Amino acid sequence: MAAGFFTKGIEYTLPHPKIPQRTVLLLCKVIEKAWKLLEENPPSGFYRQSADEDTITQMLVEIIENRLRKNGDIAGFNSAMFGKVDREPKITNVDKTHLDKMPDIVFDLKRERLPILSDQDGLFVECKPVDRKHPIGSCYCKKGLIRFVNGSYAWAMQDALMVGYVTHPYSFKKLASVLNDRKKGSIYNTTTHSKVDKCLIFRSNHDRDFKWPEGNGKACAITISHLWL
Repeated sequence: MAAGFFTKGIEYTLPHPKIPQRTVLLLCKVIEKAWKLLEENPPSGFYRQSADEDTITQMLVEIIENRLRKNGDIAGFNSAMFGKVDREPKITNVDKTHLDKMPDIVFDLKRERLPILSDQDGLFVECKPVDRKHPIGSCYCKKGLIRFVNGSYAWAMQDALMVGYVTHPYSFKKLASVLNDRKKGSIYNTTTHSKVDKCLIFRSNHDRDFKWPEGNGKACAITISHLWL
């Protein structure tokens, strides 16, 4: 399939406009609220401590979409401002060599009025457990974070979100040590990272080596927010 076939005659810019920091923080708040509701009132037969990543993510998306977005329990997050929250929608990677990439969660930002590729726009979220069986380097980073760096997910975007289902005593300090590792860090092209002031969120910036389609040049860097639950 020719990369430009479906974009012929469509006005769009790369990269897509940045997602405002307040929007990213709002959606982190939404995920935190869903996590709290799941802990306080879990469905029958659901045990978070033993549940796998897919089950936890599905439960969170059900709460976010069926309750929080529709009821407007969190100020600023509602069906008027945001579109449907999807779990594992099928998208293409940057060069369309993989047609069935499935990010864990995508928040529709309702930005059709902007010059964007609508099917590649949104806050893309990748979720990973962080515990002894799922190390930060080999699981969270090499199977999660890297997808935002290599053009698998959010390739048109300047922002994305990683969510960690964390077991004590893991912390952002350990994540920073992985990103600072010269051998491992080079895989993720990390340029800067830091904790966001007054928030339990970490943020890292990564260069991307791939080129955008249709002669749109080298991809810009991407900022990844990290929310650990």
